[in-house]
Amino acid sequence: MKVYKTEMATTVKISEETNERLDRLQAKVLLRMGRKLSKQEILERLIRLGLADETLVVGSARRIRYPVPDKAWKKLLRRVVSDWGVVTREEDVDRILYGGSD
Repeated sequence: MKVYKTEMATTVKISEETNERLDRLQAKVLLRMGRKLSKQEILERLIRLGLADETLVVGSARRIRYPVPDKAWKKLLRRVVSDWGVVTREEDVDRILYGGSD
């Protein structure tokens, strides 16, 4: 037999969209676990996860500024773009992407 400690509840206001997302998460948890967790239980677990790894919360709160500053764009390109040493003509790219005869 499980004994649950009861505490005074606090009301948290969330948008209708967030509530719908929480409903979807609750349904997915039910499918995976085979039992329904209350929204309170789900929120408590999410808070524990956020406290265990705050980068999950902080990282998702960062906003991308538009337009992306040139310095940030160049830094990203240096990380993800590499030269494979293959010479590609414009016609080859068009043919590969859009189809056409060789």
